[in-house]
Amino acid sequence: MKRIALLILLLATSLTPLSATERLWVVAQDGSGDFQSIQEAINAVPEMSDERTVILIKAGLYDQEKLIIHENKPNITLRGEGRDKTIISYRMFNGPSPETRGVLPLDLWQKWSYDKLLVRTTATLTIMAEGTTLEHLTLQNTAGPVGQALAVTVCGDRTKFIRCNLIAYQDTIFLWRSGKRSYFDHCLVVGCVDYIYGGGIGYFDRCHISSYGAGWVTAPSTDIAQPYGFVFDRCRFTYRDNSPRVSDDGKMYAIGRPWHNYPKVALLRCRLSKELDPLGWHTWNMPYATTSPDLHLYEYKNRGKGADMSRRAKWTGLRALTKEESKRYRIEEVFGSHPDTW
Repeated sequence: MKRIALLILLLATSLTPLSATERLWVVAQDGSGDFQSIQEAINAVPEMSDERTVILIKAGLYDQEKLIIHENKPNITLRGEGRDKTIISYRMFNGPSPETRGVLPLDLWQKWSYDKLLVRTTATLTIMAEGTTLEHLTLQNTAGPVGQALAVTVCGDRTKFIRCNLIAYQDTIFLWRSGKRSYFDHCLVVGCVDYIYGGGIGYFDRCHISSYGAGWVTAPSTDIAQPYGFVFDRCRFTYRDNSPRVSDDGKMYAIGRPWHNYPKVALLRCRLSKELDPLGWHTWNMPYATTSPDLHLYEYKNRGKGADMSRRAKWTGLRALTKEESKRYRIEEVFGSHPDTW
């Protein structure tokens, strides 16, 4: 009876239906599912399984676990009941604490007894496996303006975020490993400082990118041999009031600041708000950023008051794409296949 009720729930909430090759497990805090803990459900997934495991996380605030999906747990879907109903949250951040290898607060470090030495970031969720999908949920780090405090670290390939909220202040999304592909479809991404960063390949498809003032959306570090870094297609870039750090309010935000290596970022057919710094880009510990042709910081047919490129920084690698060049940024070109086939 429980299983029938859950299948009815999936249909009623218009969430993605199960296929014949998927197993379904349910996490519910009230004990009505298969597990009460998200990590317990992840741990129970068979190792190196080709079958997809869908973990349906019932509505509620899940703020007692720092989560990890190991390399030996591929093909997991974490599916919420709605991005404003299923909320996965934590509040670890980087700080001066030799006892915890630079992770605070101490009480959460002590509470989290799972693989302390393996995971080097403060992310609420670390994804190391291939083929992970998140759908219809919020993933957040609520530590605020205290340093690096990630919502998600992605190390695996073929990761998908479908209609999710990804919320933090600094370093919201870390696409850590070069060449690893992450797809974001109709997601809300919130942050201030370098909040989409790393060397991976990220494609943001019709997402809402919402910035507090005085910060940078991206801090890319693309390998020189990697043709793509972060691509934003038909996204909406907006300014966000009431920052957790009051001094941010009223200040402009920037598209980004190159981190290291040879960053590549493209904005195509996006709407850019008036609070975007007309320069677009700022320098940061990369003296060659302004002169290297190996940085590819491109724009194409963007709209809105922030889209005027006449006052952009005069960097060698910063320019508008031609119509023909823009075709190279179709999702199949960037990833080598469409995420629907993953």
